[in-house]
Amino acid sequence: MSEVKFSLDELTKVQIDLKQLGLYDGEIDGIYGRLTESALVQFANALSIDRILDTNSQVVTNDLLQIPALVKYLLQILGSSDRLLQKFINSQRVFVNMGQADEDHLGFLDRGVYGCIAGSMEDLPNRNFAPSPLLSHIPAYPDRLVSQPDGLHVVSYGETAMLAGSQVRVRFRPYPAIGVIPNIEDIGLEFLDKSITEACICIGSLVNGQMLSRWIGRNPLRNVQFWSSTKILPLLYTICKANQTEPNQPIAFCAIADPQGKQASRTFSEMAQRICNYEEADGMSSNALAAMFKQFATPLDLQTWLKNITGNQNLSFQGRYGEVPYIEMPSLLDATGKDFIDGTKEPHRGENLISAYDLTRIVSQIAWHRHLPPTNRLPAAQWHSLSNLITAMGQDTARYVDVAIAALGLPYFISDPVVISKMGFGYSDQRKCSELTYTACIQFVDRLATLHDQPLPKLRSVNITLRATLNLKNPDREALEIDAKMAATVAEILRRIVTEALI
Repeated sequence: MSEVKFSLDELTKVQIDLKQLGLYDGEIDGIYGRLTESALVQFANALSIDRILDTNSQVVTNDLLQIPALVKYLLQILGSSDRLLQKFINSQRVFVNMGQADEDHLGFLDRGVYGCIAGSMEDLPNRNFAPSPLLSHIPAYPDRLVSQPDGLHVVSYGETAMLAGSQVRVRFRPYPAIGVIPNIEDIGLEFLDKSITEACICIGSLVNGQMLSRWIGRNPLRNVQFWSSTKILPLLYTICKANQTEPNQPIAFCAIADPQGKQASRTFSEMAQRICNYEEADGMSSNALAAMFKQFATPLDLQTWLKNITGNQNLSFQGRYGEVPYIEMPSLLDATGKDFIDGTKEPHRGENLISAYDLTRIVSQIAWHRHLPPTNRLPAAQWHSLSNLITAMGQDTARYVDVAIAALGLPYFISDPVVISKMGFGYSDQRKCSELTYTACIQFVDRLATLHDQPLPKLRSVNITLRATLNLKNPDREALEIDAKMAATVAEILRRIVTEALI
């Protein structure tokens, strides 16, 4: 089975550690045989998403996960059959059985960047998740997105790259101009579960300081509901409008005020973070805040702005988010307290129907802003303000990448991570099914450098938008299963990115 080559010393160490875990009872001989293979498969299957083990087992597991050949082999094992899907479905069942999750508090979608302390949730007193392992990295996200591979310590793909295990060479092309829809290939995502009805993936390669891109999709231009994933759009529009009016004014120093005096002024940063992390206080729900930010534009102006950027002239973006705006007609104040942008009275009513491409395009323009030609960037947007949105999106309640890294055994081989994202979820009474959406930029330095006989670590930067639908005629069961399917899908995409089966 194995194409990964273990040295005699590596395999001996692996056998010793697997024996300590009770998974291997053969001879410690450094020879790859059926007993070793079986133990490795058991280890791959048992590798905990949350890595909650007794102290000794955790030490041994950590020791194993620092062996490059072992991790490469795990990636190979986990890519066969439906191992990842079954791993996440089983984990979700364990969460439910332990009182850690239910249909209203899902195991991955609702995990939260700050985790959950046992006893803090009245409905689920046993719910207990540690904070995201990426929490301490969030302040560094903007600087990491600006940095470039130097060619001496970190490299990128270049203008072309070869898909692993094939003779297929793919080409990265210049990032599309504003308003131009790129060529989105329809080959390469056949591995996606049938529940993923719409998808768009954009993979980047930094060449001479410019981000080149490759686009792949499944129904990427079909306009559908993306639920709360679209909440980044009114936030971004507000940034662009503010930067157009006062280019040198960072949005972090701005506040949202209520001219009628019903609500106290709050910073843009706080409200943006609450939209993403769903921390609610004083009536500031994620839906009410997102609806409020929409009031900085008329429905037609916001929709036209989005169409002009992505080039999708068939989208509709005139609805809101099921709640009245937190402030009906907000004002944006600069650092001196001066009102420099006023809201509109016109309510947003209608539908929010956009495509997976639209969201992938937008999140890539946020993350790659400093690597795009000025004419291809978001109009008027300044990095000092986009950085604030990046920090907010780093606090998305959905932690699919966190659990993917753990499930794949990658924590010791991923450095300088950046994960900015926005989830969306709901049950459609009209379509009689549960729908889950996820848009993200995932970037990191991949230190499994020798996987493809490459001498240096490689920068991976990928933007994804996924929409899953599930109709089991049981909304509670659908919620739990669709969450596990999305987690498994993100993990499989990450596995393919690292192994270069997806470029």
